Amino acid sequence: MPFTQLGLSASLLEAIAKSGYTSPYPIQSIAIPAILAGKDILGIAQTGSGKTASFVLPILQYFQSKPVGKNRQIKALILAPTRELAVQTGTVFAEFSKHLPRPVKSLSVFGGVSINPQMIQLQGVEILVATPGRLLDLVANKAMQLSELEILVLDEADKMLNLGFKEEMNRIFELLPAKRQNLLFSATLGKDINTITEM
Repeated sequence: MPFTQLGLSASLLEAIAKSGYTSPYPIQSIAIPAILAGKDILGIAQTGSGKTASFVLPILQYFQSKPVGKNRQIKALILAPTRELAVQTGTVFAEFSKHLPRPVKSLSVFGGVSINPQMIQLQGVEILVATPGRLLDLVANKAMQLSELEILVLDEADKMLNLGFKEEMNRIFELLPAKRQNLLFSATLGKDINTITEM
């Protein structure tokens, strides 16, 4: 199935073509239409399987039909287990959003660096890619709010649990509105993943 049959807009199809993609990966063919339809999904996908674009593309399309929200009210949150993955995901959002009619500001935040520049950069951000600890730091500093979140992505959820982020994730879930779209991606499907899907 080509990208043109997945329900993506002309501007995103143009961005896909300019990025050199010719045909979707299997996870993209399945996930993109489901996410565009507003469904919660659990995707089992290994690193390098195209999973990042499978949620980046429909999330960017979702924002094209939405007015710009209140400042520092995050609408889409992607939780990533490592700084490297957060940066990589942020790069994919930036790459595909270049040619969109309605600009969508995204930002990647992570620990190990000063929090002050990240707090300043949160101005106007609608899509936030974050490691769990730094996200909680930003909330504690009242740099942004999650009460109006509409989309939550847990990327490499199994790795997040293996790295000991379960307590932080529980605290984050308590901050989120009950009504939201949940997108969970994991390389494996274990009992710990099942506990997350119940939250």
